[in-house]
This record gives sequence, structure tokens and C-alpha cells, in this order.
Amino acid sequence: MRIVALLRIAFRELWGHRLRSLLTMLGIVFGVGSVIAMVSIGGGARYEALEQIKHLGVDVARVHRRALTGDIAIQAAKQSPNGLTYGDAVALRDLCGFAREVVPVCRVFADAAAKDEQVPARVMGSTAAYARVSRLQAVRGRFIQDWDVEQAARVCVLGAKVKRLMFPLRDAVGETISLSNQEFRVVGVLEERRVAAAGESLALADINEDIYLPITTAMDYFPIYLEQAMPPDADSLFQAWRRLAVRPPLDERSITSLIMQVSHPDQTAEAARVIRNVLDRRHQHIPDYEIMIPVELLRQRQQAQRIFNIVMGAIASISLVVGGIGIMNIMLATVTQRAREIGIRRCTGANKLDIVGQFLIEALVLTGIGALLGIGVGIALATTISSYARWKTIVSADAVVISVVVAALTGLIFGLYPAIRAAAIQPVEALRAE
Repeated sequence: MRIVALLRIAFRELWGHRLRSLLTMLGIVFGVGSVIAMVSIGGGARYEALEQIKHLGVDVARVHRRALTGDIAIQAAKQSPNGLTYGDAVALRDLCGFAREVVPVCRVFADAAAKDEQVPARVMGSTAAYARVSRLQAVRGRFIQDWDVEQAARVCVLGAKVKRLMFPLRDAVGETISLSNQEFRVVGVLEERRVAAAGESLALADINEDIYLPITTAMDYFPIYLEQAMPPDADSLFQAWRRLAVRPPLDERSITSLIMQVSHPDQTAEAARVIRNVLDRRHQHIPDYEIMIPVELLRQRQQAQRIFNIVMGAIASISLVVGGIGIMNIMLATVTQRAREIGIRRCTGANKLDIVGQFLIEALVLTGIGALLGIGVGIALATTISSYARWKTIVSADAVVISVVVAALTGLIFGLYPAIRAAAIQPVEALRAE
């Protein structure tokens, strides 16, 4: 019952000075709000990174073609004119015993259209293993198969967004699309995959905008896509490519990237070492490729996220400390103003512990209300950031609990000194106070 009485006194005192109480708890409100918002942003970023790594693959090493300039480009034209090639993928598959899959990928220049309406899309050539390595699922039809690659079949698989743009109201499987005036039959449609907003992605393009061909078909019909801008006379490039009577051997044809999948994520570093050794030897040490390991990217992202959390936590802590100092100052002023009340309570039987308890409870009530308001502010901030900045945020129960506990400790620590000061006032001196 003593606690209930002290709570009643605390609420009556705070309600009697509403504006002062509100201003006092603002530091706690913004401190708790910033903690929740910061943890929500961090949780969203962590989720996005994990999702992207899951799509890229925790058990893969990716090799990308690298554009060269200057003297090294002249040297590369003599010693490694084709850059990354289909033969590199074959060599890695033969030489790397722990590789489960080695998948060549070739992005090509091609204009996609259906019913004479062009659609923005990336045209990619690969093999059946690409779907397994990249965790792609067809919601309609199928993905590229080995016999499609062997026969250089004129078939394709559409990403979800491409399908919606080309065939919004009907099934795409069995339909025909045009790629730079060449007809291809649709044999599958991929499930839609969420991709992080711009600026969040680690290295993941939007597969919903992809069109997949058998890699032999892509290399037979279209020129390879390079990172440099499209040549001004694109039609001439396509026509020249199609008029070529003699194609180079398959092993010498250029690709844009390759993916090596290993048996266990711990083997990705070893895979990178093997890839570097093999490609350095085959390319005569020309650095016309770069290796990307998604697991390493995740570790770097998590390290950056930890630094971000520390900085934001420090800022939130400063807000809580400022709020705590504000509470202590107001409580000290309140002790002076309520000296007579303290004297009367001491004379009517209250001991020092009762006085300490009364002022501590008032401080805890202030921080408790401030924490509740801060939770609302933090959730509102997280929702606003998610809506307008298009960052994913996750409000976790742990963040709410931690912020409330920290706020309570702030009230306890900064309310203790004023409470002790109040209990130390002698009853006679307190009764003399005006």
C-alpha cells in the first residue's frame, strides 16, 4: 500500500505541473525514440543484407569481367584478347575438385519487344545450373535445360516484371517475343523476387527484369554486353554480328561472368584462391577479371553496420544523459520548493526512506511516461523512414524493452541524488521554509 500511496502522490505532483513535467521528459522521449528508430533501421538493413546474400549465395564465388583502359588494355588485347571466356568456366570445373557447379553467364545486347512494343530488359545467356545456383524458381513452365544449350534452342525464360509488361493479361508460356528482330519462344516465367531499394544492394541486380536464353544461343545471335556505353550505331553492330560466317570456338567466346558454387560456405575463400591461380595462368596475369565473394561482402556490411550502431547508440545515449540531467535539475528545484511539505511529512511519521522513495518514484514515473511516449515517437520515425526513404525498418521487441530499461535506469540514477538531498533536510529547517 505504501507504493500505491507514493505513486498517487507522484502523479498528483506531476499533473499539477504538467508543462514542467512534459518539458522535463522531452530528453527521455527523444532518447528512447532515437534508440528505437536506430535499432529499427539497423534491423532492416541487416535483414536486407541477409536476403541479398541468400539470393547471391553464401556458398558461391562470382567472377566478373573487368573493363581495362590505358596501357594495360593494349597489353590485354595482345595477351588475353577475349577476356573472361567460356573456356575459363570449363577449366575451373575440371581443375577445382570441390566445385559443385561452375556456371558461365553472358549478358548480351538485345532489344526486347512483344507485339512491336519494346520493353526494358536485360538479356542473359546461361545454363540449367544457373537456376540452381541462384535459387530461381519458375512459377510457370520451366527454366533453361541442358538440351536447350546443346541445340542452341531459340527459347527464353522471362522475369516476373518483364512478363507483366509483355503479357499483362495472359499466360506467357508458349508465346513468342522478339529480341532484336529475332523470334524466341517463351518456355517459363520466374517467380517475383524482392530486391532492395537503390543504395541498399550489395551487388544484386533486379532479376525480375531479366530474360534468360541458353548461353550458346545468346552467344550465337547477339554481341556480348560490355560495361561501356552502347555503340552509337547499334544496328550496324547487330547486322555485322549476324553476318559473321565463322564463329570462334565455344571455349574462346567471351562471357561477362561466371559463378562457382562450392560444397560448403567455408570453402569460398579457397575457391577464390583457386580461381585467381587458374585465371592468372590462363590470362597471362592480365587483371581483366574481379572476384566477388558474397559472404565477405556480408561481413563487411555487418562491420559497417556495427560502426553505424555504435555512432547512433552514442547519439541516443547523449540524448538520454541530457534528459537525465534535466530530470535531476528539476527534481533538485522541486526539493527546494517542497521543503515545507517534506518537513510536515517527516514530523507526521515519515522516515528518510519514505522521502527517498517518494522522489525516486516521481523520477521513475517521469522517465516511464517519457519512455512510453518515446516508443511511439520511435515507431513513428521508423514508419516515416520506411515510407518516404524506402528503407526497410524492423521494430523489434528487444529494442522496445532495452530502451524502456535504459530509461528507467536513467530515472533511477539521476533521481537518486535529489531524493537523497530531500531526505537529508532536517524537519525543523524544512518547516521554517517559505
